[in-house]
Amino acid sequence: MWRALLLVTVFAASILASSSNAAAQQTQAAFTEPGYPICGALNLRTNKLLGPCSFSSATKTGKAVGECPRGSFFDIGTWSCFSCPAGYNRTGFAVDTPMACSKQVSAQYKPATRVGSHRSCPSGSFRDPRNGGECWSCPAGFGRTWSAVDAWDACGKAGQTARRAEFISRVCPDGTITDLNGSCYTCPEGFRRTAAAVTAGNACFRNESLMPAEKTAALTCKPGEHFDFIDGGTCWTCPEDAVRSVYDVRTDKACEYTTMRWVSAKRTPNGLFALPGAPEIAAQVIKARTGIDAMIAKFISENKLNKAEGEEFATDSWIVINKTPENSPILKAVVFEHIFNAIKNGAKTKADRDLLNYLAVYVQQSRQFLANEMRDVWESWKRGRAAWKTQFGSTRANTHDTGVAPPKIQTMVADAMHLAPAGIMALTFLGGYGGSLASNTVAHIAHKVSHVIYSANKILSQGASSLAKAAASPITGMGPLAAPLASLAVSSVIFSMATDIALEQNKQDAIVNDALIVAQRPVNLSRLIMTEEGRIEIANNWAMMTQEPIKPNTALWARLMPSETSTTESRVVLNGEKVIVGAPDIPVIPMAQINAITTTTTAGANASDGWESVSGKATDIAIGTDGTAYVISPTKANRSGYQIYKRESAANKWTKLPGAGYRIAVSDTTAWVINLRGQIYSLSGSDWQIVRGPQAKDIGASAKGVWIVDFKGKIHKREGNGWKNIPGTASRIDIDQDGRPWAIGEQGDIWVHGNDQRWQKVPGQGIDIAIDVPGQARAIDKHGNTFVFDGAKRNWVATSREKDALAIGAGGGQVWRVTKNNDIYRLR
Repeated sequence: MWRALLLVTVFAASILASSSNAAAQQTQAAFTEPGYPICGALNLRTNKLLGPCSFSSATKTGKAVGECPRGSFFDIGTWSCFSCPAGYNRTGFAVDTPMACSKQVSAQYKPATRVGSHRSCPSGSFRDPRNGGECWSCPAGFGRTWSAVDAWDACGKAGQTARRAEFISRVCPDGTITDLNGSCYTCPEGFRRTAAAVTAGNACFRNESLMPAEKTAALTCKPGEHFDFIDGGTCWTCPEDAVRSVYDVRTDKACEYTTMRWVSAKRTPNGLFALPGAPEIAAQVIKARTGIDAMIAKFISENKLNKAEGEEFATDSWIVINKTPENSPILKAVVFEHIFNAIKNGAKTKADRDLLNYLAVYVQQSRQFLANEMRDVWESWKRGRAAWKTQFGSTRANTHDTGVAPPKIQTMVADAMHLAPAGIMALTFLGGYGGSLASNTVAHIAHKVSHVIYSANKILSQGASSLAKAAASPITGMGPLAAPLASLAVSSVIFSMATDIALEQNKQDAIVNDALIVAQRPVNLSRLIMTEEGRIEIANNWAMMTQEPIKPNTALWARLMPSETSTTESRVVLNGEKVIVGAPDIPVIPMAQINAITTTTTAGANASDGWESVSGKATDIAIGTDGTAYVISPTKANRSGYQIYKRESAANKWTKLPGAGYRIAVSDTTAWVINLRGQIYSLSGSDWQIVRGPQAKDIGASAKGVWIVDFKGKIHKREGNGWKNIPGTASRIDIDQDGRPWAIGEQGDIWVHGNDQRWQKVPGQGIDIAIDVPGQARAIDKHGNTFVFDGAKRNWVATSREKDALAIGAGGGQVWRVTKNNDIYRLR
């Protein structure tokens, strides 16, 4: 079945474009012809009044497939069967969330954890108490009205149509509690806020244990069909461009055409290798291999491919990348992962900057394109309504009479964010297997889309003509896949431009005016990724502008990917067995389920392992959640310790800090050090503040807490203004993002403090450890090798062949190491 995915991808790409029209694809805002109505409005080009739209009957295609197994329940939102763990009952939360099932437990109270102070609103913006505190701004010359800050008329100006306010940022990170004391807090997982003070020991409470539901079966109709409970579960179809209405599926009004029907203009999409900087970045991620292998591994694992399917999928994925990289949705998704991190942490190369600049312009032109389309839809409907009244008189009842709702612009212009099959597949990998790069919503849809694509062998069995039709026409063949993604894309753009959908005419005028004005502004990508809608907007634009299979320039690609000097292979650890994936001449790979991936190469040392050298010298290193690196220098500052430096994520040099240290850690974005005397300090602004406590020899921290190991090896956790002794001893310690400490004992044994509040031994031995996210522990053994922890198999996988590491730091999605010669390296 996986082969169907690759065939659909390559075939769809090949019929949608060729090298002959590559020049035309460079025009970002190009379109074939303006959009136009086909009913229910006035055609602005011909000035012809078109007739009203109507209802239609649905066509029954047969019985719905399957039934729920005994003991499971049907979920109407996903058309699937689920079951809760033994003893758990269904909650009101969505069935595909970790809170779908619950059982009663004894009441428990815990304190909230402070994660930082409120952010100040930027100059020119104002603070609103919505959601605990948000920053918004009104257009120049407009002031706040009495309406809600997210209302269409939040900003007003004499003699002007009211406007919306623009969202800028939140004063506390997503998912945290905003308190009036000026700080942001979180409750432990599964706990909710009580009415007690946020600083009290009972600030958080739970009396139930929450668990996800397990999917047991799918009850689905074919893609594009509608499920109905009539006759025990049946499947129906509506005519093209009609949607299911609220009427009984057996009536002649089962399907409804929208108030007006609109054919959107189509943009001419670009291809990955036609974008400035993209070939260089694509070559970089192919050489590094880790990101591509990780995405392949996740696809294999989450789709539960068997041994043979997993082997072939991994091999064929690399064959596509090596032979026709322009056709690989996985490559496009991993390049986006690279550029997303560049948005978040700052561009590091000219290629990064070139592609970021292009993406920002492309997103802006998408907004302009949609704003013009919105204007034309609205004008077409308004003028059609006026013409109908003039022609037939206001007393005659018809679908254009006063009281008929204006068109929903989001629905009308959805097809303007057209995604061809190749774009859908790239977005599927990006959203479903690329972490949180897009959003939870995109990931949710992507997994559904992936299931449909994965079952595409049914299309193949119908012959090449059916496949060609499906690939060439996303409306008739892949409409069920394109429709939710296109609608989501338009919705996100409209939200990001501070517009909304309304039914009243005066509001609709304000919406269109807002869109036209806001679309002229340059796009701030860093601000966009702060909201789910912004991440959706960027992801969909990326899929659109990379979906055409434009081949890489032959000369440039040969220079970027010289086969004679960069023969790479990927070592995959499977149930303890190392196998090779992706070597050019290996047709079949013996492998089971992919559990962890590490990369090696025959050309070079650190560069081929994905490590890049960074200027400077260090003996210890720690990374904040914002990507800022802090190091202890080998140069003595005074009798208390060594010089301290920091380097922000977008900076290209180190900044010396005052004070002296020996070991360093970062709690969220706050640095902590201990010096040779065992004194503990916390960085406040540009000054170090002493923190009273036991004499410490090591320190570990994350946004969820600070822990130390004292001179006797005892372990202490920071609680309030003091320290709480935790049973056990260690020599090194670090904390993951869930607040769990990972420790190395005096003999090198590795331990993790589990959710059951007990130490659990982990296989292997080490001399230093660092953790970025839960389960993503990095360790160094006594020989200087670096490893990453494979949580699924509870084992360590080597990430470097260089036996030189002395210390390791991880945070903000970055991994750094310090060598025995005090050299500094960063994992690409």
